[in-house]
Amino acid sequence: AWYAAAYRDHIDAIWGWDDGWQRRDFGRLFERVRPLVVVDGARDVGYLQVLWRSGALHLANIVLVAEARGAGRGGRLLGHLQARAGRLDRAVTLRVFRTNARAEAFYARHGFRRSGQSDTHVEMRWRAVGPG
Repeated sequence: AWYAAAYRDHIDAIWGWDDGWQRRDFGRLFERVRPLVVVDGARDVGYLQVLWRSGALHLANIVLVAEARGAGRGGRLLGHLQARAGRLDRAVTLRVFRTNARAEAFYARHGFRRSGQSDTHVEMRWRAVGPG
């Protein structure tokens, strides 16, 4: 339900939402990459999924429920991931739907730059600045 709430409008605009396909695709990702659940007090408010790739940590999904957005949680989660990547001397990569200007602007504010694009996504990359 969180995935659909976060992404359905973008998927529908790009290629059309197919509930059965989305459930299967999402299920396959959940089998490969267990989500890290974001908890606020006693309440689950979102999740993130990170894939280990050669030279990078790939942020596959970061989803917060609507009422948990806008309070800095996403930025703090991203900051923790960036700090971990920096300690591991890795980049952080991600993709946002090309229709999701808000997400692209969020990542740009956190130091990500465009690294590519497809018909459906904008690819972004962040790399810690090493010692001069």
